[in-house]
Amino acid sequence: MNAPLDHRETAANYRAVITRKGKYRVILCRDGIQWILQRKKGRDDRPWEGFGYFTTRAALMRDWERLHGQIPPEIARLPDRARESRKGKVQ
Repeated sequence: MNAPLDHRETAANYRAVITRKGKYRVILCRDGIQWILQRKKGRDDRPWEGFGYFTTRAALMRDWERLHGQIPPEIARLPDRARESRKGKVQ
């Protein structure tokens, strides 16, 4: 059985995960104003840690590409600015 979605940005089951690859993931912050690039350090039970904060898709794509070389469709489809994602705002 899956755990219910969580409103805490550091939780493994956070509601607004956009994409994940290995120990990295991108989320929409709970206020819907920025995307956060996070990494998982250590054991799986440790919280996710934010290390990149972006208001534009172009900036997010630049840093994701540095890490992985290829932009996933989930990021490529994002609006130009994080605030335009507010419909996905976490309650």
